[in-house]
Amino acid sequence: MTNDKVANPSDGSETIASLRNIFGSISLLIPWSLLLFQLSITWETNEQYAHGYLAPILCLYLLLKTKIPEPLEKETNKPKSAFEGKAYLLLGIPMILTLFPLWLVRGANSDWRMLNLALFSVVFLLTIAQWYDHGGWPRIKVMLFPLLFFLVAIPWPLATDLQLTQWFQEKISSLIVDILLLLEHEARLEGTVIDIGVFGQIGVDQACSGIHGLQASLVITLFLGAYYKLRPLNRAIYVLAGIGIALLLNLARAFSLSFFKIKGKGEWLEEPLFTIAGWEASNLHDLAGWIETGIIFILILLLGRMATFGYFSRALGNQLASWSNLQSSPPLPFSILSILMVTGTACFTEFHYRNTESQMKDLPTLRLALEGPGIHIEEQSISRQVAAQLHYEDAQSVQWQDRVRLRLSPFGFVLNPESEYWQAFECTWDSGGACTAVLSTHTPESCLPLTGLVQINPTRGSPPIMTPVRIGDQDILFEMYEFARGSRKLFVFRCFWPSKLLPGKTNAFPTGGYDFKGRINAALEGRRNVGGTMLAIAVANVSSQSVAIEKLVSHARDKIKLKY
Repeated sequence: MTNDKVANPSDGSETIASLRNIFGSISLLIPWSLLLFQLSITWETNEQYAHGYLAPILCLYLLLKTKIPEPLEKETNKPKSAFEGKAYLLLGIPMILTLFPLWLVRGANSDWRMLNLALFSVVFLLTIAQWYDHGGWPRIKVMLFPLLFFLVAIPWPLATDLQLTQWFQEKISSLIVDILLLLEHEARLEGTVIDIGVFGQIGVDQACSGIHGLQASLVITLFLGAYYKLRPLNRAIYVLAGIGIALLLNLARAFSLSFFKIKGKGEWLEEPLFTIAGWEASNLHDLAGWIETGIIFILILLLGRMATFGYFSRALGNQLASWSNLQSSPPLPFSILSILMVTGTACFTEFHYRNTESQMKDLPTLRLALEGPGIHIEEQSISRQVAAQLHYEDAQSVQWQDRVRLRLSPFGFVLNPESEYWQAFECTWDSGGACTAVLSTHTPESCLPLTGLVQINPTRGSPPIMTPVRIGDQDILFEMYEFARGSRKLFVFRCFWPSKLLPGKTNAFPTGGYDFKGRINAALEGRRNVGGTMLAIAVANVSSQSVAIEKLVSHARDKIKLKY
């Protein structure tokens, strides 16, 4: 008698294979999600890296369109590599273990850009380990570029980014001055600020430095080079050509805006070009930026099409997408362990920081309060470079002067730069997100020399003088800096006032808080950004430090408030 229901032994193996695919995909998806979450902080707050949201999509497109060769052993009976099938043990497990300390340090240093590279390296190697076990080197070789293309979305190291941006600003402003002088226009360079006499000054900020166009050209040329399947040498030439186009167009844009300014049309750069029924059009500065980006894209696209003339059928767009390219099937125990360890890392890190914050006491909110009929106040625009660096939620920049010191101009009474006047920059952060170490990128000693000021005190490499100021029932510590331009002096006072503070601690910027040891200690102690206010106040044209401190103390009583 024959049994009608015969068990199929392949059913169990197919179920196990499906589970391996599902859990393997999840074990890769979670680390990539953590990396995307970390990078999104910069993508959202820094316009220079807004293209980061597009990069993962382009990366995924390249991965899906890549043609993976058939396993070589099927054709040549060549045995697998000695490491194939073991990479998840030799490389995967170490990477999962490495993720824990990196994510812990990230909690206190979310703006540490080197950490972004470290996190990407871990996720990248974890992906390589799983894919190598199912396809070996032939699979990895063709997937390397699509995976490494993701690097265009990772912010450059901050020191390199700032140095390159400032170098571009200096070169662009110097070239513009030279061109204006050749055209017999009055122009004088002070740092990266161009003085054009009666028409005021032109500041070459980050948006006009060319760094945006440079990064956009890299994204476009690298992607199109892969899309059109250009040879390595042709790709390199294509990338260099794209960089040249971006830099030349940026110079043309910056000079054109400067020319409008020197022709007395400076208001076009900041004010809307026209208004219709309450809707305001863009100003000329932003419009020129969009036009520049559009022309860069069109020219690079035309270059790519010319390079593939007659061979366009080879482009990736003509190939079918294969989701099996992303398949990952490590052993089930490894996938489950990976999922538990990665999610446990995220949960433990959050608990660690919340535990420390529960011991802190809440502080009143610090705010600049300028009011009263005796002073003249002028709002100042905040450069995009500063906004991109600091990642704040809210900010204001103002200048003010006693009305008796104002000077009369054809447009009425305006601030007199030859007499005593004040300026302030205030910005606030919510908890989480940017860390307080980001303030190290916006110290007076790193920013003001670019405007032509010379730092007097403290000397380079020395800590600033700390000045306590009594505001309400709190003693608030301010850093003090002294600058000069000729015989005129500028004294800058800066403080960071957190929303929470551990008992017995002061609001002083932590010593060593910006170096490697300081960052690690902050992570171990559970000190992350709890929110707060950074306030920088400067007084110009006073005779000495002692006079500046007296005036700060006097102003603090009336113009700095604590809100409980």
